[in-house]
Amino acid sequence: MIIKKIVKRMLCMCPDAWYIFIRSIQLTAFLLLCAFVLMLECQGRHSLYMTAMSLYETGQALILIGALFSVFIEDVQS
Repeated sequence: MIIKKIVKRMLCMCPDAWYIFIRSIQLTAFLLLCAFVLMLECQGRHSLYMTAMSLYETGQALILIGALFSVFIEDVQS
């Protein structure tokens, strides 16, 4: 029941908030793809492993910040 309300509210977002939300998801997906490729190529090299982990953690922070900013913009617009 609550999920339906959340999805309905998300689909009614203003265009600016929707743009930020979608772009943050796309950028996060790209960072996770880069982290995955680096993990495949690291083969015991510590520096590549740490770079991949940093990209993985940055993606999580980016999706959180993007969601917060899209909610903030939605509240300001309404």
